[in-house]
Amino acid sequence: MPLDKSAAIARVSAMGWLARQSPELRQALLQPARLRRFQAGAVIYRAGAAPAGMFGLVEGRWALKVPPSQALISVQDAGRWAGDAAAMRRRPAMITIQAMTPCRVLHLSQADFDLLVRDPEHCRAIAALTAEGLGEAVTVVANLVQPGSALRVAQRLLTFVGLYGDVRLALGGLSQADLAIMCGLSRQTLNKELRSLQAAGVVSITYRTIEILDLGALQAIAHRPPD
Repeated sequence: MPLDKSAAIARVSAMGWLARQSPELRQALLQPARLRRFQAGAVIYRAGAAPAGMFGLVEGRWALKVPPSQALISVQDAGRWAGDAAAMRRRPAMITIQAMTPCRVLHLSQADFDLLVRDPEHCRAIAALTAEGLGEAVTVVANLVQPGSALRVAQRLLTFVGLYGDVRLALGGLSQADLAIMCGLSRQTLNKELRSLQAAGVVSITYRTIEILDLGALQAIAHRPPD
């Protein structure tokens, strides 16, 4: 059955950042939003483009990429929002959002975004969302400067578990080549570290899927002082 807007609103209202917001904010954001569909590979929002409001992922998976090489920095599932930083600054976007799978997206236009943030409490909530995104970006950068490959892989896997309470222990649809790029490692080194984690019972690896079996052990590896 096709997903209509009312079903899309119900879904994102129960997920991620939006689930933690007031009913008033959810209504103000979602009522004017438009439900859009994107095919796999389509660019939803391109770095350098004029601010275009906010995008909420209802269904599917998207990738965040940065210029000039469009390097992959993150992969996100339903419940995530993007575009808020550019919309708030009214400046061109710094990231590209690209559909990795067929996606359904709720899009709040820039004009409607400007109306939304006129309310101080709504503005505060959007600022908190932007701060969460900044915190995730800092985590990604910190991960890339870690000296050990085991640390990098463990810490990067933890970013997919959920930094803000949206716990997810299975990561599917992501190739090891993409994960290697996000860890700043060769594919061979990544494969070696994943096989080591699997042998220790920390993760289970099947085709394009990594499942975390022992979250505590993964956290211990991620927080281990470098050699």
